[in-house]
Amino acid sequence: MLVLPAGGCATVDRNQFPEGPYIVSTYPSPGDFNISRYTDIQIRFSEPMDPDTGIGFEILSKGIRVEGGKMWSDSNRVLIFRPDKPLDVNGTYQGIIREGKSKERKGLTGVPYLWMFTIKN
Repeated sequence: MLVLPAGGCATVDRNQFPEGPYIVSTYPSPGDFNISRYTDIQIRFSEPMDPDTGIGFEILSKGIRVEGGKMWSDSNRVLIFRPDKPLDVNGTYQGIIREGKSKERKGLTGVPYLWMFTIKN
């Protein structure tokens, strides 16, 4: 399990996972606060992913899944999650990525990947 510390950019050392795709960064980053209620959550991968295999991804608030839509950008290197409703004021959210496959069908490494962020008031 990879749990990133609070503060700074959620960037992973590429030498840590040489055998498969990995998560390069997230927005919001781990420990971020004062994030807009209307933000999209983004996960950048080290290589193009296969959207047809599905990404084991969810955003939770108090243990309950936040509903929303997923879309891909940057040649399937960035997964964007747009919540159906604005996020809660002063809410703390947890992002979890459990699995995924690259276009070459290599399994995502460094999972499960967990991080938390807080919405501004």
